[in-house]
Amino acid sequence: MKRNARLFSGLVAVGSLVLAGALLPASAAPASATVKAIKAGGAQYTVDGTTWNTLQVGTVLSAGATVKTDSAGVVDLDLGANGPAVRLTPGTTLEIRTLDLTEGAGEKIATTELGLPEGKIHAVVRKLSASSKWEVKTPVSTCGVRGTRVTVTSRGEIVVLDGSGYAYYTAPGETQPKRFDVGSGYMFDPALNNNRGGVIEVLPSVKIELEEATAGLLEWAAVGARVQEWAPSPQWNVPKREGEETGKQGPADASWQTVDNITEPQGTVSPVEGSVAGPTGGGAGGEGQ
Repeated sequence: MKRNARLFSGLVAVGSLVLAGALLPASAAPASATVKAIKAGGAQYTVDGTTWNTLQVGTVLSAGATVKTDSAGVVDLDLGANGPAVRLTPGTTLEIRTLDLTEGAGEKIATTELGLPEGKIHAVVRKLSASSKWEVKTPVSTCGVRGTRVTVTSRGEIVVLDGSGYAYYTAPGETQPKRFDVGSGYMFDPALNNNRGGVIEVLPSVKIELEEATAGLLEWAAVGARVQEWAPSPQWNVPKREGEETGKQGPADASWQTVDNITEPQGTVSPVEGSVAGPTGGGAGGEGQ
């Protein structure tokens, strides 16, 4: 009987340890951003808000750093699993507020919070897990996205080329922010509807600018596997072969075309998929998607 009691006590102790381990919160590790390229002009950065240093390719920036481009400056940042890519345009100030990666419960949680008090950024953002978020806080709004190519301005605008996003905006005279969902090919502009905000289709000039900027980012950002799409040749372009009926089209008449799938990460970064959590606190907040 005593032996059975000791065995039972031992099993309870082991079970308790296993349960405690399962209940332990996942540990968050701070991530960082690396200056990948300075396309034009120049830029400075500070880590204490007082001393400004010249930004150079290879500079590593942690949470708390602020980058400021000059009137001609164009800077590309590599955020790794927290991005992966952000481009600062001329006259932009970008605050890196939070860059965290958490491993636990079978998923990778990426938390990215940027501040944009001045200027405009373009970004390529991979799909995120349900607990992850990628947000930019402007003076008038909080903008967030799921896997997409996106532009955010300090005026509170967000442009979504593909994927999906949202904006929390508090209109003049209002005390609570209103959520605006922004689908693929649309943009949120707080100046619409007499400064009450609204969502419209992306303007052609804005779309072209975002496409060109993200094309430059995709030249180096490891964000998409090269996949193949089945693309049959059109009937009128299929040459007639001997012994074959005119217009007949079979597998030999089609071709494989290689395209980029920017929402499927590759390389050393494990993919994270799902939705973005909504913002909390501050002048703009709400529940996540």
